[in-house]
Amino acid sequence: MLLSVTPETTLRCGALTATLAPAAGGRITRLASTGAAAGEMSDWLVPLADDVSAAGFDSTRWPKAGCYPLVPFSNRIRSGRFAAAHGKVQLPLHPGEQHALHGVCQQRPWRLAQHGADRATMTYVHAKGDHGWPWAFSAEQLVELDATGIALGLRVTNEDREPMPCGCGFHPYFPARFAHRLQFDAHTVWPADSDFLATMPAPTGPLDDYASARELPDAECTRYYSEWNGRGRLAAADGHAIELLASPELQHLVLHRPASGAYFCVEPVSHVADAANLAATRGDTGWRVLAPGESMACSLRAQLIHHHRPHGIAK
Repeated sequence: MLLSVTPETTLRCGALTATLAPAAGGRITRLASTGAAAGEMSDWLVPLADDVSAAGFDSTRWPKAGCYPLVPFSNRIRSGRFAAAHGKVQLPLHPGEQHALHGVCQQRPWRLAQHGADRATMTYVHAKGDHGWPWAFSAEQLVELDATGIALGLRVTNEDREPMPCGCGFHPYFPARFAHRLQFDAHTVWPADSDFLATMPAPTGPLDDYASARELPDAECTRYYSEWNGRGRLAAADGHAIELLASPELQHLVLHRPASGAYFCVEPVSHVADAANLAATRGDTGWRVLAPGESMACSLRAQLIHHHRPHGIAK
């Protein structure tokens, strides 16, 4: 499926601008602020390239830019298969992968439901069985700017007659310069195997510990964390920083950096990778089952710091 980036919707508050592309999977395609110098722009997310904005993109080959919602699951489901109350589920495998990847919603067009100067609501309605997901559901995403940052809200509702397993979260792409100092406090790490699926959890060790701010190594890495306090800080060498505050529903965190080092991801999510299968024997995966008509919601705020101040975040 070809996703169109246009028409885009622009939100503004003071010096801050957010560009949204509802038809391209409910994406934020740019988050930037104007500086003191005329025409100076500072990007807080990796911006979507102009040629991609003009041409659109294949829904299974999405650009590594902006931020998109993760619904109804985050990351991978092993072989696209898992057991549900009504029987086995088989999801389509992601091209080039042996597993299902990153839910359904970011591969489908959303609708702009409400639009003001500094806030917008995007909605998605999922038909039962589309993309192999056997349940009907709806999703709503709120994007709101204020003078100091951006707030994201996400709600998913089971519109089916049967209980629906579910997870959610946010997938932002941050410019590499913010990897100069990274800080978050998580007590547990679920090491990734060669297929980027979570293995058994263990206490966070020195190599995976970012409780004290330090540089993210410029090397490929994928880590799955849980038991974090919902707070993070990403800082550039010039003093610009992004402070993240996630709602309690997002108790898991994905840290990813590709081999190229061109960007990195800090993804607050509700469950660990392959929770759909791990939940059969564990109670700490974050995987939820929604009753008919039941909703789950989560939120993420990014405070944008334009000047130097002491490193460190409240724990």
